[in-house]
Amino acid sequence: MKKTWYVFDFDSTFTQVEAMEELAAISLENDPERDILIEKIKQLTELAMEGKMPFEKSLKARIALLSAKKYHLNLLVNRLRKRVSASFVRNKQFFKTHKGNVLIISGGFKEFIDPIVKTYHIDADCVYGNTFIYDKKNNIIGADETNLLAQAQGKVKLLKQLKLSGNVIMIGDGFTDLEVFESGMANEFYAYTENVSRPSVITKSGKVAPSLDEILFKQHLPMSISYPKSRISALLVGKLTWQAEVFFKREGYQVEKYDLLSQLKSSPKGGSVNIVLFEPELDKKGTVSSFILEPKNKVLAAGIWGESVQTETNPKFAKAGIGIFSSSYAHTRSVAELALLYLLQFSRQKQQELFGKKLGIIGYGHSGSLLSVMAAHLGLEVYYYDIDHKPPIGNAKQVRTLSDLLRKCELVVVVAGRRFIGQLNIGPKELNLLPKESILIHLGYDACIDFLAVKDMLKTGRLSGFYADVLEEKNFAILKESESVKVGYRERLMTQQTQANIAASLSEYLLEYINTGATSGSLNLPLVHLPSMHQLNRFIHIHENKPGVLAQINNILATYNINVLGQYLKTTETIGYVITDVSKAYPPKAIEDLKRIAETLRFRVLY
Repeated sequence: MKKTWYVFDFDSTFTQVEAMEELAAISLENDPERDILIEKIKQLTELAMEGKMPFEKSLKARIALLSAKKYHLNLLVNRLRKRVSASFVRNKQFFKTHKGNVLIISGGFKEFIDPIVKTYHIDADCVYGNTFIYDKKNNIIGADETNLLAQAQGKVKLLKQLKLSGNVIMIGDGFTDLEVFESGMANEFYAYTENVSRPSVITKSGKVAPSLDEILFKQHLPMSISYPKSRISALLVGKLTWQAEVFFKREGYQVEKYDLLSQLKSSPKGGSVNIVLFEPELDKKGTVSSFILEPKNKVLAAGIWGESVQTETNPKFAKAGIGIFSSSYAHTRSVAELALLYLLQFSRQKQQELFGKKLGIIGYGHSGSLLSVMAAHLGLEVYYYDIDHKPPIGNAKQVRTLSDLLRKCELVVVVAGRRFIGQLNIGPKELNLLPKESILIHLGYDACIDFLAVKDMLKTGRLSGFYADVLEEKNFAILKESESVKVGYRERLMTQQTQANIAASLSEYLLEYINTGATSGSLNLPLVHLPSMHQLNRFIHIHENKPGVLAQINNILATYNINVLGQYLKTTETIGYVITDVSKAYPPKAIEDLKRIAETLRFRVLY
């Protein structure tokens, strides 16, 4: 079998940075022209890496600008140890397995390369780089010009001298790496873009590698993760969702942004696997949902930006093996503050203060309990009703029934969440229990309050003020704004802080699901919290909740003598979710058999 050589560049490939620029930041720390000089060094680097300036000329000019001493190199090494490329760090086993077949060939310097790569099982005799020249005071004054790597086409000349027999794979980000491939000294070349992307190199390269995972995947070599993250695309639909871009890019996923549904439907690029984040109001005709459910679009998970009252589509997603997620608690404070805003506004219109009045809160979850604390500080007497027993915070008191709360309180705030769907109805009968001239603030789901009954209560004077933050636009038509009626549309989600919280929490839920299988924030999959993974594989099996599926899974595992390290099962009425942690050794045939279980909706392997 032919021997394979993996030849890596160092700067901006093995490390996230250009070492000469980092060295300049150290050596020029107290120089008043530091920023200007560093920028000049960056420009010289780019000119050489883009092939617009001879490498040897660029190198000489950069060293002249450094004003560096030998001891600065120790400081540089400490910096570079923390700046090794993320995918190299997580695939350290690759370097150990292929020890002796991995070479570093760099226009950088052995003085700082050797100590960095040594911890990755790459010995000094596998590192080819330049060496510095010092004067008697240990100032760096140049590079050894007899070294091939200090010369034009240095990497090409060196590889000709090395006469490597077998398959040579060149991996780097610059023009000097591309030269090796173009000269015929490498069988394959990967333009490496994890840290820097140079169009002039990419357009001429045969292959592009956003990470080491991608290279290992294409070379059919073991990786530290199940699938290259660069092959997963996050499709962001609607301008608000773009705030999640930074989270997915930081994880190494590709991001595509769409203002309109038509753009998503007509020209989705997408990756081998897709995640879709969308604003629920853009899905009125089910366009996004149909895109997500189409098998050819290979959607693994979907995230709803904010809140959605459309629960009927969730089982459809589950049946397709697609997790759907929502940012349930991102707007907790915004909801509480919005309720107080309108309580104050309507009370002031009656020339009254809030102090001493009785506030009833329907729904004592995150927002309801926070509102009770804020209201107590304003001097209100707080009562709350919830379908579950909830311990009070502060001096709030739980009432036994909804009727008890409505009779007692002249200020009522509805913050009932998904737990209440189908279990809370406030119509004429309930509204008639309120004291005269009550104020009602509705921040729950639209369906739990009869808006036509509200209109009647406003006419009779049972209600003196009503605010609703609706989640469906059709309810604007029912309630016409006046001095005593205010209607908002998703106002609870519109603060800067809430939007930032949604971006963070929804991204976290989706990434956690993809990376570990945990289902926090899911609207359609059983809730499963999982321990972190160490030296194991994780099988994730989503299936129809029918008797005997778990037994089938375990029979297959036993047949192939697969060592089970842990197993977790959660179900809903229709969906079963089984997570099995197993040792690294298992035959591929076992995976095929697990996928063939008749009730299987989706199967994934994580490691």
